[in-house]
Amino acid sequence: MKISLSYFAATEREKAGSAYQVLLDSARLADEAGLEAVWLPERHFAEFGAPYPNPSVVGAAVAAITRRIGVRAGSVVLPLHHPARVAEEWAVVDQLSGGRAGISFASGWHAQDFVLSRFDMNDRRRVMAEGIDAVRALWRGEWRPFTDASGQEFEVRTMPQPVQPELPTWITTGGSPETFELAGTLGAGVLTHLLGQAPGDLARNIANYRKTWTGPGRGHITLMLHTHILDGSKASAERARVELARYLGVSMDLIQANAADAQGSATLRSMSEADREAVVRQGVARFGQLGLVCTAHELPERLATVSSWDVDEVACLIDFGFDHESIMRSLDDLLTTLA
Repeated sequence: MKISLSYFAATEREKAGSAYQVLLDSARLADEAGLEAVWLPERHFAEFGAPYPNPSVVGAAVAAITRRIGVRAGSVVLPLHHPARVAEEWAVVDQLSGGRAGISFASGWHAQDFVLSRFDMNDRRRVMAEGIDAVRALWRGEWRPFTDASGQEFEVRTMPQPVQPELPTWITTGGSPETFELAGTLGAGVLTHLLGQAPGDLARNIANYRKTWTGPGRGHITLMLHTHILDGSKASAERARVELARYLGVSMDLIQANAADAQGSATLRSMSEADREAVVRQGVARFGQLGLVCTAHELPERLATVSSWDVDEVACLIDFGFDHESIMRSLDDLLTTLA
């Protein structure tokens, strides 16, 4: 099973640029250690993930300072962007990296994000599927027709051309069986997490994905997991509990505004503060058991469990609240254990 790093930077409370310093320092270390990839998110208009409004920008920075590691968007919210623009930007990342770019596409889930879009949010899944086809075609150097604001149609071919003849592609999902199947039929990988699905659900989704897979091999499942290597002390465990609780609390605020899940959003808005605290406690316990917030001694067994779900790659989410020094110390322990 392959190991990567992923990022979300839940806060801007530290000094300016600190999230990017974590990104660049950890990417260098992961590159030297031979990890698979770094996954870079897209977020808008909220503290949660605020340092990452455009993964291609930070992707270019990572590409310039590394030599081997994959540079991947996790994700590009495709309905917020013109497909030609996505193809152009990521071709630059592919050129800068010597052919290491990859994109996981998402349909979007927050109504306010769609101020950046030309489309109604209700059409997001259709727009994403059509956009993936367009980006892939442009990546291959094909001409594609697009219409301007006046209704006039133009055939365009994007520049620069990338190094890779085909774009490595994933689709991001929180656990929707339909999205797993869509990825399989499109011959795309899946980037997913355990926030909205239990391990049993994930295993079933992966099995259905393998059945619908249309490309060579068996496809590719990447699972994002919160990761921090503990030193075995009570203080270390308590610090991790506090950071996870804060992270999950902030994420609940984001989910509360999720227009793609009206029922879930309404449930969160109706909760009392005591109920919210109880949900956070349950989440901390759950991710403490299922994630990679553990000691180095526990890490091999946890990875073996994840492998049993038929996961191909773990994307270790490392920046969910700890300071730079703590993140780098944990990453060093992770890499030492994996070596």
